[in-house]
Amino acid sequence: MAPNLEEILERMKKENIKNVRFEFLDYNGIARSKTIPARHFKDLVNSSILFPIVTFATDCQFSIIKESDLCKKYFHSDVLMFADLSTFAVLHWVKNTARVYVTGRTHPASGADITLDPRAILRKQIEKLSTVGLSIFSAYELEFWVVDRDSGKPITDDINGLATLHLAENQQLFDRITEGLIESGVDINCICSEYGPGQFEITMKPAFGVRGADNTATICTGIKEMATQDGYLASFMTKPFEDLYTSAAHLNHSLWSVDGKTSKMGDPTRPYGLSELSEYWIAGVLAHAPAMTCLMCPTLNCLFRVQPGRSSPSNATWGIDNRTCAIRVKLAGPDGVYLENRVPSSGCNPYIGLAATIAAGMDGIDRKLTLPPPRPTARKTEEGDGPVLPNNIKSVFDALKSDDVISKAIGSDMVNALELIRLSEEKNVSEGRKYEDYRKLYFKYL
Repeated sequence: MAPNLEEILERMKKENIKNVRFEFLDYNGIARSKTIPARHFKDLVNSSILFPIVTFATDCQFSIIKESDLCKKYFHSDVLMFADLSTFAVLHWVKNTARVYVTGRTHPASGADITLDPRAILRKQIEKLSTVGLSIFSAYELEFWVVDRDSGKPITDDINGLATLHLAENQQLFDRITEGLIESGVDINCICSEYGPGQFEITMKPAFGVRGADNTATICTGIKEMATQDGYLASFMTKPFEDLYTSAAHLNHSLWSVDGKTSKMGDPTRPYGLSELSEYWIAGVLAHAPAMTCLMCPTLNCLFRVQPGRSSPSNATWGIDNRTCAIRVKLAGPDGVYLENRVPSSGCNPYIGLAATIAAGMDGIDRKLTLPPPRPTARKTEEGDGPVLPNNIKSVFDALKSDDVISKAIGSDMVNALELIRLSEEKNVSEGRKYEDYRKLYFKYL
C-alpha cells in the first residue's frame, strides 16, 4: 500500500530529508528534475509543479527542436506535473535527499488534458489493460558501460563475460550500486559482468504496473550518479565503441489478473504450453514489432542492434527459449510463463517501451490474431524467417507512422518530436568519425 502524505512527512523528519527531487524522464529517457527544499514539499504535493512543455521536444543535449509540433503549439507554455506519492524514495547515494516521480497531464493556460510525458502515456495503457481484467508484471534486464571519467577507457580491458574478477576489480563501486538501489526501494536481482570490456548487466525483480518502469528509471539514474561520484562514467548508450558489442534492455513481462494473484500466461493442455490469451498477445507484439522498433531502439546508435547476422533479433519472430528471436518464451510451469522481448536496446525509454508493448499486445487480444509457428529452439533465426525489422532512421519512422495502433498509443506529438530529434542529431554525425560523434550525443546523459 502506498504511503500517504502524513506518513511521508513523518519519514522525512525522521531521516532528516532536506531536499526532494520532483523527477521524470523525457522522451530520450533522460532524467529531468527540480530539487525542492523539504519545507515546500507538502505544498507542492497538494498543488503541482511546472515544467516547460518544450522539455519533450529536446535532444539529449537539451537543444530545442523548434520545428516540432510541440514547440509550435506550446513553445512558451508549461505543463502541470503532479507528484505520485507511491514513488517516494530516499536516495541513499545523495545526502539528505529523496525523490518523487511526477506525471504531467494539464495545460495551465487552458486547463486542457494533455498527455505528453512518457509516464502518463504508460499509465493510460495500463488503465486500458485493467478494463479487460488484466495487469502486467514486468522488469527490464539492463546492460551498461562503465569507463574511467578522465581517460574514457572501459574499467575492464578484456572480453570475459560473467567473470567474477571483473566485479572484484571494482567491488566498491558495484557494492555501492546494489546497496544504494536496494535501500532506495528497488529489489535488485543480480549484477554481473557482460561480454564486452567495461560492460555489465543488472537485473531486478519484476513489479506490477508502472512500477516496473519506475524501477528501471531509478536504476539507470542511480547507477549514473553513483558512478560519477566515484570518478567513473556509466552509460546506457547502446554501442559507444565501434569494435565492441551492443547493450540491450530486454523486457521481461507477463499478464496477470488485476489483483495480481492469477497468472494468465500458461496452459499445459495447449500445443506450446501457452494460454490462448498469451498467443493473441504475442501475435499482437509481433504484428506491431516493425513500428515498435523505433521506440525500442530509439537513437541513431541503437539501430546497430537491428542488423542481420547479429545475436540480437532482426526479424519479428518468436520461439521457446530461443535467444535469437524477438520474443523468447520462457516456461517454468503454468504460473511461471513469461515473455522476453529481446528487441529493446539499452537506450530504450522504459515507459515508452512498456506502453508500446501493452498497446500491441492488447491489439492482438482485441483482434484475436493468429500466432505464427515458433522458430525451433535449437535453430538460429535467419533472414526471411519473419517480417524484417526496420534498421535505419527513415524506415523505422515510416513503420511507426504507418501503424495507427502504436502511433495513437504514444501520441502524434511524440512521434513528430522523436523523428525531428533524430533527424537533427543525424546532421551532427559525420561518417568518418561517427562513433566519436555518437559518444558526444549520447554517452554522458543516456
